[in-house]
Amino acid sequence: MTRDAFVNDVPEPFTAWCVRCGRQTSAPVEVGVMDRGSSAPLMQYACPEDATRYGAGPTPSDVIR
Repeated sequence: MTRDAFVNDVPEPFTAWCVRCGRQTSAPVEVGVMDRGSSAPLMQYACPEDATRYGAGPTPSDVIR
C-alpha cells in the first residue's frame, strides 16, 4: 500500500452550519433537536462561539472535577 492511498482514504471531517451566525464549522456543538413528524428528527448545531447562547456546556447538575 502506498502512502497516497492511505491519505486519500481519510473521511472528510463532519461540518455543520451554525443556527445562530450561519457560518460553517468543523467543530459543531449540538444545541437542539426539531421533531419532524414522520421523518427523522433534525439536529441543530452551533459553532463553539455561539453554542453557549443555547445552553451548551456544563450545567449545575454536571460533576466538574
